[in-house]
Formats: sequence, structure tokens, C-alpha cells
Amino acid sequence: MKIVCIKTSIDIPNRRIMNSDLHEYLIIGTLFQVYGIRFDKGVTYYHLFNGQHLFEAPIELFDIVDDRVSNDWKVKVWSNEEVSLWPDLFYNEGFLEGFSERNIKERQMFEDLRMVIEV
Repeated sequence: MKIVCIKTSIDIPNRRIMNSDLHEYLIIGTLFQVYGIRFDKGVTYYHLFNGQHLFEAPIELFDIVDDRVSNDWKVKVWSNEEVSLWPDLFYNEGFLEGFSERNIKERQMFEDLRMVIEV
């Protein structure tokens, strides 16, 4: 799935949305590959990679350019009623934390995943 940034912040009163203001990180018109989707309390987030970090951004900041999702994504319903649609790799214990900490092993695993997803 590919998306394009159409705005860099949103304000929806009475709804708590994580990363609702990304004007310092996003540029309108930038294309992104989507690496996962998370649904949490009525808010949907895309998992994106900016060349250095995996981060979540609310879907309202983007338009879909290519709606084909990866066959490697798996659905999980969490105990807090959150639902994620991610590659298996993201469900591995410690993977997201290790990736955030720039551990070589997790970074290489992600690069291997990118080669599959971005085809």
C-alpha cells in the first residue's frame, strides 16, 4: 500500500489522536510505503518508515495512491480492543523496540522485509 501526504496536522475536537501534528516531520506530496495499520479507539494509524524511523501517523494526513496491501500482513486483536494489521516481524517480541534503538539485527530484518513489501 502506498500513500501520499496531503496535510501535516489535524485537529478533531473531543478525540485524542496520537501524532496529530507532524508538520516538523512530514512534507505535503511525499509518498510513503505503508508497513502496517493499527486501529485504536476509533482512530486508524499507518506505520511508515522515513528512512531512519518507523512511526505512526493518523490516516487523515494521507490519500491512498495504491491500495494493494502486503500478503505478509497478519491481523491481531489485542486485549485492549486495539487491532493491528502488521507483518509477522512486527509481532516478534522486542523487534519494534530493538529497531527504535537501532540494533543491527532488527535493522537488517527490516531491510529484508522492505525488499519483500516494496516489490
